[in-house]
Amino acid sequence: MLLQRSEHDRGTLCAEAVGHLYTSAYPPSCSGALQDGGPDFDYDALSVNNEHAVRRLGPGVHPLAEDELRQVRTFVEQLQPPVWASFQKQLILDLRAMALGLINSVVSQLEYDGLLDVLITGRQGSTDLYAEEARRVMAYADSVWNAFHALAAQIRNTPTAELKTVKEYAAMMPFPPSIEHFSAGLLHELLHDPRGNG
Repeated sequence: MLLQRSEHDRGTLCAEAVGHLYTSAYPPSCSGALQDGGPDFDYDALSVNNEHAVRRLGPGVHPLAEDELRQVRTFVEQLQPPVWASFQKQLILDLRAMALGLINSVVSQLEYDGLLDVLITGRQGSTDLYAEEARRVMAYADSVWNAFHALAAQIRNTPTAELKTVKEYAAMMPFPPSIEHFSAGLLHELLHDPRGNG
């Protein structure tokens, strides 16, 4: 959990990662958030988790005293989530980030400049030596997005009390096959004339 005073928002107090629901600013702009609230000791930022409880004031970082920590916990317990926030939305955002990560890991391992490079290389009618490899990458990307959209729909329609953990949903995503799967047959094409004259 992170509490931070925002100078550009006239001292508004912003909370990040409250519990495990929020991973971005609360709310994103922090405008009008938590005005006139928060612990009543001096700090620029507070960070509290299972390993530490500290406050930053100017250039210094100091451990929180027991009464300061109690104030922080009491304050956080009273926070109300913004109207747009739900566990369903957070799970979907986490799975979307994972989907992008799975695809980008394959793209970078095969040394493409990005997904656009894959699309150009594997476009219909392409005679690029890596066209088939790129098409296999696109097929994998399709399978990831199809799984993501199916899981997102399932999550949206699941009551909060019945939701699985993000780890359990992540296990339902298609993990990349071996890199050799994408480049199968490529070495043969590179070593032989594609017209059979080599």
